Amino acid sequence: MRLKLTLQYSGHPYGGWQYQPPNGAPLLPSIQGTVVAALNRLMDSHTAVPKDLVGAGRTDAGVHAHGQVAHVDLPEAFAHRPTYSWAEGLNRFLPSTIRCTQALVVPTTFHARYSAVARHYTYKLWVGRQLRPDLLHHAGHAPPLFETSINLPAMQQALASIPVGIATDFTSFRDAECQSKQPVCTLTHLQLTAEGHLITLRLGADHFLHHMVRNLVGTLVQVGMNTREPNLSGLLAARNRTLAGTTFAPDGLCLTEVVYTEA
Repeated sequence: MRLKLTLQYSGHPYGGWQYQPPNGAPLLPSIQGTVVAALNRLMDSHTAVPKDLVGAGRTDAGVHAHGQVAHVDLPEAFAHRPTYSWAEGLNRFLPSTIRCTQALVVPTTFHARYSAVARHYTYKLWVGRQLRPDLLHHAGHAPPLFETSINLPAMQQALASIPVGIATDFTSFRDAECQSKQPVCTLTHLQLTAEGHLITLRLGADHFLHHMVRNLVGTLVQVGMNTREPNLSGLLAARNRTLAGTTFAPDGLCLTEVVYTEA
């Protein structure tokens, strides 16, 4: 039987989604390994290993999730168990920084990663002089330069120069270690809003490149600081990562939803 799990987590205590073996110098536990350990305790066995839990996205260290999706194949001997009990049972053994919000038995044709048609993210950016304490580890921080305020209209103008609904080459925002076979993504939405010193970027795409959102945020911060022109079309056309901004902190990034046509 294949079980689909929807997960929420605070990424700060973890070294990212993907499990690293002991010889990989895991300074922090992984989400993948922690969930599988809880699953094995729930089944009162040790039949699953971390690689058996397949996630929709491999979030980096410090990145959060409100709607991460994963699947795992379990022995048919557990098929009689009520579906609702999987989420409740997992939460008994998971740390408070990880919650399972839903568990469903799905067809074996469902794949958490390859069945997804879109992923949605938010990035929270604090632009005040001092980071608000409750946002520690949950927002990127860009203190304004020279006591000036962030140029929000310029940042919104920059976003308007990025195509939405059109297949676009995002090489300029792609990390050198990205394993995607091609750099073309199609954004489904792209929006920047502000409430006081808190700026929120909301975006979705059919898929994302490694560090694509954080590299975009680093570039937008430069626009907001008036150190970069607010038209990014030339940067996209250049297809040159060295011309974009620095990779911004993972703290503000959150995987909010994974979209499927079924299951």
